[in-house]
Amino acid sequence: MTGFDIGTTQCKVGRVDPTGKASIINNARGEPTTPSAIYLAELGEPLIGTDAVEQGFVDPARYVSNFKLKLGTTESLVAGTSFMPTDATATLIAALKKDAENVLGIEITEAIATCPANFRDDAKQALLEAFERNGITIPLLLAEPSAAGMAYGVDKPGGGKTLLVYDFGGGTFDVSVLRVDGSQITVLATEGVARLGGNDINECLRQRVLEEVAAACGEMPTPQSDPLFFPDLAQRVEAAKISLGNRPEVPIVAGYKGRQVIVKVTRDEFHKAIAPLVQQSLDALDRAVARAGRKKQQIDRLLMVGGTSRLPVIQDKVADHTGLVPRTDIDPEKAVAYGAALASVTEMARQGRTATLRGQVIPSPDVFMRDVSAHDVGCCVVDTSSAKERLANAVIIPKNTPIPCQRTDRFYLQYEDQTAVQIEILQGEADADRDDCLLIGEFVLENLPHESKRTERIQVEYAIDANGMVTATGTDLVSGRQHTVSVDYKKGVRVQPSVMVQTGSGGSWPVAR
Repeated sequence: MTGFDIGTTQCKVGRVDPTGKASIINNARGEPTTPSAIYLAELGEPLIGTDAVEQGFVDPARYVSNFKLKLGTTESLVAGTSFMPTDATATLIAALKKDAENVLGIEITEAIATCPANFRDDAKQALLEAFERNGITIPLLLAEPSAAGMAYGVDKPGGGKTLLVYDFGGGTFDVSVLRVDGSQITVLATEGVARLGGNDINECLRQRVLEEVAAACGEMPTPQSDPLFFPDLAQRVEAAKISLGNRPEVPIVAGYKGRQVIVKVTRDEFHKAIAPLVQQSLDALDRAVARAGRKKQQIDRLLMVGGTSRLPVIQDKVADHTGLVPRTDIDPEKAVAYGAALASVTEMARQGRTATLRGQVIPSPDVFMRDVSAHDVGCCVVDTSSAKERLANAVIIPKNTPIPCQRTDRFYLQYEDQTAVQIEILQGEADADRDDCLLIGEFVLENLPHESKRTERIQVEYAIDANGMVTATGTDLVSGRQHTVSVDYKKGVRVQPSVMVQTGSGGSWPVAR
C-alpha cells in the first residue's frame, strides 16, 4: 500500500488510505517531497534531503545529488570514499522508509517502486538492490509514465480513451501511449531520452551565467577557485527558470570572489536556448505515437507529468505540436507516486492478498495494467552478411512488445565442426554492435554433435514476464541439449538447476545468422 517514486531531483512516497484514495506521505520536516540529495558527513549519520542541500553550501565537496542517473555504475560520488550510486540511493531510501513508517505506524517490508521507462537493466538492478538493503521487497518495478497512467485511470475511470503521458522529470524524459478501456489499462508504446530533464534546462541558464561571469572577472569559475559559487548558482538558476514562465526578463545575480555580476535573461533568449532540448522530447513523442499505431488526432488526453512539464514553454510547445490541451488534473509531480501506491494494492490483490492498515481493509482499485517491453532484447550473433564479420545484436523480442510475451528464433553454428556455442543475452538496438549493447546474461551449450550439413539447429527462446524479467532458453535441435537462465534484476543471472550445463574449458563461439 506504499509506492516509492525515487526521482533524479525529488522523491515522493505514496500511500492508499482505507477509502481507496492515494496521497503523499510527508517527510519528517513536513515536506511532501524530499530532494534527492545527500551530505556525507565525515562523522555521524549522513544528512538527507533539504538538510543535505543546506549543508552542501558549507561543504560542497561532500554533497551529492543527481546520482540516480549513475545507477548501475561503480563511480565514487565523494572523493576519497567508496560511496557509490547504489549506496547513495540506499541511504536515501532508508530515510524515506523511516519517515513513512513513522506516519503509517507499521514496518514497510514490501512496496512498488518506479523507474524511467528507458532505464537499462543494470540501473534497475542497482535500484532494486538499494531497496533490498533496506529490507524492502519490490514485487513490481513500474515504469514512471505507466504509473502516472494508472493514477489517471483510477481517478478518471471511463472506457475507450487513448492517453499520451508526457513525463519530463528532473533528469529523464519518458513518453507513453496508453489505452484505457474500463478496468483495463494497456501500454501501447513507450519511448524516451535517458538523460534529458530539468537539469539540462538549468544547464542552459548556468552556461549563460558562467560565460558572463568569466567575461566580467577575467576567468572561468571552478569548484577549486570558489567552492560555494556553484551550489549558490544552482539555486539561483532554478529560481530563474521558474520565474521566466511568468516574467519577460529575469536577473540572475552571481557572486564570484567578492564581485557581483548581474546576468539578465529574457524569456525569448531562454526559449531559444532550450529549443533543441524540447525538440528531443517532441521527437520521442512522435516515435511513441507511431509505434503505438496511432495518429495524434486519435489521442484523447494529453497528461503532463514531472516537475519540468509545469513550465509554460513546455506546455505551449507540446500543445502546438499535438493539437491537444495539456491536462494536469492530477498534480504532475505527484502522479507517479500516486500510481505506484495504487499499484501496490492491485498487486496484492493479484497475489490473492488483502491490503490492510491498522486493521482496516484498503479496497483494491478495479484496474488491471498491461505494460510493454522497454528495450530490444536479442542475442549476440556473428553477422556474415557483409565482407567483414562482426558481432551484432539479433533482436528476438522487439521494444514495445506487450508483456508477458514469448518469442523464438533459430540460428546456425558458425563452423561445421563447432561443438559448443555461447548464447549472450543483449539489451540494445536491433543490429547494433555487441559492444554498444548491455550484456544481461549468458550461458553455454556444449558437447554438441557434428552434423554433415549446417542447419538452423540452435533455437533461442526468450520470455518476458509481467514484471519485465527475462528468461532465456537455448536448445540444440540436433541433440536436444537445452539450457535455461533467468535474468533477475535483484540477483543477476540465475541458472535453473534442472537444466544446468557446465561451461567447458575449451571456449565456444556465438551463433551465426
